[in-house]
Amino acid sequence: MSTPRFTAEELDRLRALAAEWGKIVSKRAFGEDGPGLDVDFRTMEQIATAAAQGLTEGALQQMLQQQAQKVPDESPCPVCGERCPTRTHTRALAAQGATVQQAERIAHCPACRRDFFPPAGDSGVG
Repeated sequence: MSTPRFTAEELDRLRALAAEWGKIVSKRAFGEDGPGLDVDFRTMEQIATAAAQGLTEGALQQMLQQQAQKVPDESPCPVCGERCPTRTHTRALAAQGATVQQAERIAHCPACRRDFFPPAGDSGVG
């Protein structure tokens, strides 16, 4: 299964969308009139950084959850081929600007007495 690639144009459109959300963050932080003259650049940067971290966290968490839902409830053992139930295993992942919880599926084969991660793209059918 190949990893989808995004063009520079597609990524730029996503960046532009996030920039528009930045306007919403500014309004939430300072109201319609924006920051007063007493607000320094460092304070504005702190707000922007917090918003960027929240956007990163929310986007990654959503994508990881959607991806985890695609893993079947059973997966064949890579050694013996026996169908084995999968269960959720959660771990923290450190990303640029955020830490997110990844709920990934793990399986245990009683015949081989081993744990394994279902392969990417495994439909669970076979």
